[in-house]
Amino acid sequence: MSKTGDHDGASRSAAPLAAPAAARAGTVVREALARWAHAVAELPRWIWVAAAALVALAIVVAAMGGLARAEASPAMLSPDDEARTSMYAITVLDAEFATEIESEYLEAEPGEKFLVMSTRMENLSDSPIGVGTTADRVSTGFVNTENPLLALKGVTATDSVDVWRADGSSGQVILQPGVPSQVTFAWTIPEDAFPDGAVSLDVYEVETRRGQVVLSSRAVSWRPAALSSRISMTAQEAP
Repeated sequence: MSKTGDHDGASRSAAPLAAPAAARAGTVVREALARWAHAVAELPRWIWVAAAALVALAIVVAAMGGLARAEASPAMLSPDDEARTSMYAITVLDAEFATEIESEYLEAEPGEKFLVMSTRMENLSDSPIGVGTTADRVSTGFVNTENPLLALKGVTATDSVDVWRADGSSGQVILQPGVPSQVTFAWTIPEDAFPDGAVSLDVYEVETRRGQVVLSSRAVSWRPAALSSRISMTAQEAP
C-alpha cells in the first residue's frame, strides 16, 4: 500500500510543475511569430510587387510548357539520306525482312524473323572504331548494349544484332577514320513486328566518356546523347 501511495503522490506533485513550462514554451512561440510577422510587414512595397510578378511569370511559363525538359527534335530522313553526328555518319541503303541469311549461316527461330538493313557508315572520329566490337580502346556501343546508338523505333530486338561487311569479308567490322564502308545489320525481331513494313532507325548523337578503372585511363566509351536523326523506310520481304 505504501508504494502505491508514493507513486500517486509523485504524479500529483509533478503536474503543477509541467503547466508553467508549457506556458513559457507557448509564450516563446507567440513572441517568435509576432517578431516574424512584424518583420514581414516592414518589407518595402516594391518587394511584394516584384514577388507577385515573379509568381505570375512562373505560372504562365509552366502553363506554356516552359518548365518541361527540352527535347531535341530529330532530323526526319529517308533511305539514301545521310544521318551525320559528331563522331559517325550512317546512310540506310535498303531494308528487308528474312527468315534466313545464307551468307552468314543465320536462321530465325519460330516466331521470329530478321530485319536486314544495308548501310553505308563513316567514322568521323580520329581513331579506329568497331561497329559490333571494341577497337583501339574505344567502345562505341552502336548495337547490343542497354542504350545503343542505333535503335529500331518501337521494337526491341529479341536477340543480339549481327553485324558484317556487305562485301563478304570476314572478321570484326572496324571502321578507319574517314573511310566509308558498307555495313549490314540483322536485327532479330518478333515475327509480327512491323506488319505494314514501315521501319524507323533512330540515330543518336555521341557523348564520350574517358577512363575506366578496369581497362585504362586511356579507354574511351561512346554513350547516346540526344536523338539526332530518325531514318524511316519501308522494308520488303526477301525473295
